[in-house]
Amino acid sequence: MVARKNQHSPIPVEVTKIQTLSPLIRRITVAAGSLRSMVGGVPAQWMKVFFPAPSGQRRVGRAISIRHLDSTNGRMDLDFVLHGDSGPASRWANHARPGKILMLAGPRGGYAIDPKVPRYLLIGDATALPAIASIAEALPATAEADVVAEVADSLEEQPLASAATLRVHWLHSGTEAPGTTGRIELAVQALSFEPGDCRIWLAGESFMVRAVLTHLLVDRRISPGAICAKGYWKLGTAGHRREISSAEG
Repeated sequence: MVARKNQHSPIPVEVTKIQTLSPLIRRITVAAGSLRSMVGGVPAQWMKVFFPAPSGQRRVGRAISIRHLDSTNGRMDLDFVLHGDSGPASRWANHARPGKILMLAGPRGGYAIDPKVPRYLLIGDATALPAIASIAEALPATAEADVVAEVADSLEEQPLASAATLRVHWLHSGTEAPGTTGRIELAVQALSFEPGDCRIWLAGESFMVRAVLTHLLVDRRISPGAICAKGYWKLGTAGHRREISSAEG
């Protein structure tokens, strides 16, 4: 949510800090006076980020999750998954330096936490980690949550902070892309939980999301309203737009 009248109008921001969180995750902090008008507090929001393009070409936009918003100081953290120079987001993040300018529009989306829900299930691949981390931080101390996250290897595992009781199930994809191995689907099938008292957030590679969602709806008979599922990307497809794959979102 934002205080600006038109949250879809791109605004310029400047790169102020770059951190390497893991071999494949780079956190880029941007700053601008206009970020002070944004209101934080909603986890799993995302920005449409427009990357510089050669002269005469349109800027390319990608959806990037907000890891943290400091509206008081006009700063925002964006975590990028690095996979070489094959895509505009990864290519830009690989070569980003302080002082560089980006155009952002948003924020959009977000996930509402119900403090009365006793249990959450957070599922995703490496691209979903920033959103998963922000949701975990927003959970109340009275809640329990299982996190099923697939990353390349143990070096990509990130500490997840939460007042809730977390049980984190790390999966490793090895040489394959996280979200494409089938391990997430198997791990979710092996979990034990009562459908009636659980809320589920699911995101990552589109085929994986559809497979897990089908299991939850058909095999577990979970109400569609209890699930928020989003396909962030699709194997073999460049520029896949985020899609809502459940009845909520």
